[in-house]
Amino acid sequence: MSQENVELVRRSFEAHRAGGIEASLAFYADDLIWEAAPGWVEDRIYRGHDGVRKLDAIFLESFEDYVLELHELRAVGDRVLALFEATGSIKDSGAPIRQPIGIVLSGFRDGKIGEVRSFFGWQEARDAPDDQLR
Repeated sequence: MSQENVELVRRSFEAHRAGGIEASLAFYADDLIWEAAPGWVEDRIYRGHDGVRKLDAIFLESFEDYVLELHELRAVGDRVLALFEATGSIKDSGAPIRQPIGIVLSGFRDGKIGEVRSFFGWQEARDAPDDQLR
């Protein structure tokens, strides 16, 4: 099942890259819980599809030419680890950004992703404890 989950996550990233957040929502459970990275200045927890839309809107409002480049995607037990790099520039200033981001996806059920935990760094994501979201 873990390889199936890896492929599900891969398809969700491809859908997002091709069609944005709306295209990727089909891969997430209606009651999804998305935990933002430690140090995130906005809400800590985003729930359901509307929560994910809100989180995505924050990025779209803050950055231009925002791109996520996937570097690694693999199963870790019953979770999936995704490591990517976010690039772009800050709106209105043009200041470039380059941020490694890791996410741990879990709670897979009925062919959908149920839980996501984000980290501002790859090692933090690799070291994430296998516990419940807050």
